[in-house]
Amino acid sequence: MRPYFKALCKPLALGLTAATLLAGTATAELFKVASIAPGMSPFIVNTAISKVVNQHVEGVEFQVRATGAATKHMVDAGKGKVDFLFGSPTINWLMVNQFGPYKGMAAAPELEKSVGMIFSYQMGPYHYITRADSGIETLEDIRGKKVFIGPPGGAASGVVLRNILKPVTGMTADDIEVQPFGFDAAAQAFQDDKIDLIILPTNIPSPVVQQFALTKEIRLLDIDVDKGIVNKATGGTVNTIPAGTYGNNHVGSDVTTHGAIVNFSAGMHVDEEVVYQVTKAIWENLDEIHGTAEWMKNTIRKDTALELIAGRLHPGAERYYREAGWEIPEPVTFASAN
Repeated sequence: MRPYFKALCKPLALGLTAATLLAGTATAELFKVASIAPGMSPFIVNTAISKVVNQHVEGVEFQVRATGAATKHMVDAGKGKVDFLFGSPTINWLMVNQFGPYKGMAAAPELEKSVGMIFSYQMGPYHYITRADSGIETLEDIRGKKVFIGPPGGAASGVVLRNILKPVTGMTADDIEVQPFGFDAAAQAFQDDKIDLIILPTNIPSPVVQQFALTKEIRLLDIDVDKGIVNKATGGTVNTIPAGTYGNNHVGSDVTTHGAIVNFSAGMHVDEEVVYQVTKAIWENLDEIHGTAEWMKNTIRKDTALELIAGRLHPGAERYYREAGWEIPEPVTFASAN
């Protein structure tokens, strides 16, 4: 088995468990939970939630599907094809404004209204990772290099190109060799030394990056976030990745980079009572979710769960929070710039 895929065995096993455990009856209703690739923070979060829901919510079965980009999952949820999903304020903004992958999609603003947030969390910093011997020491050194910026049409690639690469270096996609992979294939390509730089938004420590550092010396690039665009309204954050986070093969000093607040959401077509029970199960069994990965203790927290409500709460989640006495801030809504 290739090293990269060994690193994913644990979260994959968790996902398979979450997909097959029933909530106690043979007549449990199946709900589709969309996520991005195994090993990435949202996949680990969504599978941990699925395990808790399948064990504690009667009549509900979650099945995690890690295919495609989050930008497509939002559309699918708006159309009722996906029930629960990993969401992002950036995607809400793109949909409302018909930017990026939604350019020319007249239905995008209405579809955005068809998804409601359950809680938010810090996805983690964007890791700009290269081999220590690649000759790449700063972002300016990637000109002409093979670079993975995120899945085609995904929110991550737009953030990197629009908010970081162009304002920091003046470069565009034409100045690098953009690698058209999904997260999973890109990680394997980097492991096989087929690309020069891979950019992964993921929590610390990332199991994917840990696996890279087992077989090669890696360097993380420092990003001049002061020159870039870190939009707090769409969940942008400034983060530090400490030196040595990934062991002896992680060379260099502390780096500054950007990160993102994202969320776990549901389509408005999902019954309010189901989302209420799911929300309740999450917060009443938080220790089980935290047991999945150490970093979740600092990421999925009651005191930060509603720090950025993208668009709106799902009515089922809002009912739970009001009954539990949570303070609910005003949602961040996105007006069209057109």
